[in-house]
Amino acid sequence: MDKYLPKEKSAELKIAIEIAKEAGAILLQYYGKELVISSKDNNTPVSDADIASNDLIIKRLKENFSYPILSEESADDKSRLGQEFVWIVDPLDGTKNFIEKNGEFTVVIGLVRNNQPIMGVVYRPTTKELYYAEKGQGAFREVNGDEERIGVSKIKSIPEAKFIASKLDSRDSDLMDKIGVINKTKVGSAALKICKVAQGEYDAFFVLKSKTSEWDDCAPGLILVEAGGTLSDVFGEPLSYNQEDVARPKGTVADNGIFHKELIEKIHP
Repeated sequence: MDKYLPKEKSAELKIAIEIAKEAGAILLQYYGKELVISSKDNNTPVSDADIASNDLIIKRLKENFSYPILSEESADDKSRLGQEFVWIVDPLDGTKNFIEKNGEFTVVIGLVRNNQPIMGVVYRPTTKELYYAEKGQGAFREVNGDEERIGVSKIKSIPEAKFIASKLDSRDSDLMDKIGVINKTKVGSAALKICKVAQGEYDAFFVLKSKTSEWDDCAPGLILVEAGGTLSDVFGEPLSYNQEDVARPKGTVADNGIFHKELIEKIHP
């Protein structure tokens, strides 16, 4: 990986990084403590930590920008539709991991212009790892103030690739076995999984029809693409953002781009 050479970050990126770290600090205040947990309409958990992080992010974004905001933990009034710029936010990606206290959760902030990501920030509070990218500028990782440019692996085939799964006893994991995946590891947070593929630590990640939505892949998806990887649905079609329906019913495939076509062909049937 090339060492990071400082470039002038956009105002949006600078502030998004600040906000992500502030939200991460709030999450750590709740981490490991007794949480107030409820269940959303899709049967996924939400905690008071999610809400506290969300409140901070929404407040800070509104203080600095007039762009509409789509967030997992805020009511969607659809006023964002048709807007040129839209923030897409997940204030706590990996709530189950947060509750389980395994450290694999992130703060995710992306900016979309005309339905495509132009800036993305993913922050992991427990390790103080920051991933970020702006369209056309490459992808970067910062730890303790040290920044470096990141890039995907050069692995060329499925059998030699390292895959990531949310669970090792799921439909997705079973399909990995059927298509010839030999090495697979459980990692929490969809955004963290995609970032680990972007930095070349792992080679691929996919989910079939799932509960993921735009906020799960907006920011990390741009980071992956800027790192040289590929992101699509399970049919190989590109993903779009700021849609009326923000769910991903056709799943998500993230990989180093080299064996993407082969992976899609094996998943598709």
